[in-house]
Amino acid sequence: MIGRQLLTDYEIVRVLGQGGMGTVYEARSTKTGRPVAIKWLHVRPFAPDDPDLLRFEQEARIAGSLASPHVVAALAVDHDPETGVPFQVMELLDGEDVRALLGRLGPLRPDVALRILAQACEGLAAAHAVNVIHRDIKPENLFLARGEGGDITVKLLDFGVAKIRRTPEAVGEGGALTAPAISMTQSGQVIGTPLYMAPEQIENPKKVDARCDVYSMGVTLYAMLAGAPPHAHVKSLVELLYAITTQPPPPLAEAAPWVPAEIARFVDKATAHVREDRFPTVEAMRDALRPLLPEGFSLRQEALTSVIEDERKVVATNPAALPQTKTERSAETVKTARAGAARRAWMAAAMAIMVLAIAAFFLVGR
Repeated sequence: MIGRQLLTDYEIVRVLGQGGMGTVYEARSTKTGRPVAIKWLHVRPFAPDDPDLLRFEQEARIAGSLASPHVVAALAVDHDPETGVPFQVMELLDGEDVRALLGRLGPLRPDVALRILAQACEGLAAAHAVNVIHRDIKPENLFLARGEGGDITVKLLDFGVAKIRRTPEAVGEGGALTAPAISMTQSGQVIGTPLYMAPEQIENPKKVDARCDVYSMGVTLYAMLAGAPPHAHVKSLVELLYAITTQPPPPLAEAAPWVPAEIARFVDKATAHVREDRFPTVEAMRDALRPLLPEGFSLRQEALTSVIEDERKVVATNPAALPQTKTERSAETVKTARAGAARRAWMAAAMAIMVLAIAAFFLVGR
């Protein structure tokens, strides 16, 4: 592939990365010299209704229709004339995703994590405005693009498993998402990354709405602050799905006691087990961040720092420094657990059967 040309318009320069579905290359336009990224599906025969092909084309269509600096720009989608394999042409980004950042630094300083989330909310709000539910928000789908002068712009990636809600607004005349408006949940499949999924996304994937993205954003913020998402310690897929669908995440105050109480409360609300208790929209989530970030949402490269070990030790050796939400939440959780014990007892068997079925799909059906 290196050095070959696609449609006489792009010359492949080098491999940027590989995944289960395909390879991403750096390329340049032979007409303008502009550097771009090209996502190339693995070569194989594609039926018109191949799920991978549909998701690939949907991702390009959605990303190309969203005019937001916080969504990666899709410039074109086409097919290689030699192999028939589809490819996407996207803006070339310089930087790293949040997963790589966490692997490099560990837990982030709270203000840094909040700024990343706030910018991601801007991109997600643009998607929700045209009735697109992302359904796969996670650290590796939040990219920190470096600009000239050290400014960081958070870019939302990968709309391949998004759901386009069929509402009058979504299918209005002239809408960019109307032909065709694909919903990858039509078969009732569970699609996404389990660690960051909302409970209702596992239980009934056809019924997801914007609040499942709010939950996933909250779990992503939890991971940025604590260094790992809730339930990261769970070893088996069956246990993970059961934990997500039957119990709320552990309060952030337990996993990251150095985080200020008002931020811990924000995370607990975003990741509420019952979706009616979360922020109703991603715009409401973003607006709730404004008092926590009085200087705005901008972010610079030099600000990408972690919580130093000394800060964690101060909190660990000084119980008075612990956020007060821990005790309040624990008492509430105990009270709720006692009141709902009888109901959960008879539901447990049914839930276990459902989780086993979903786990079987993840293991052999994807």
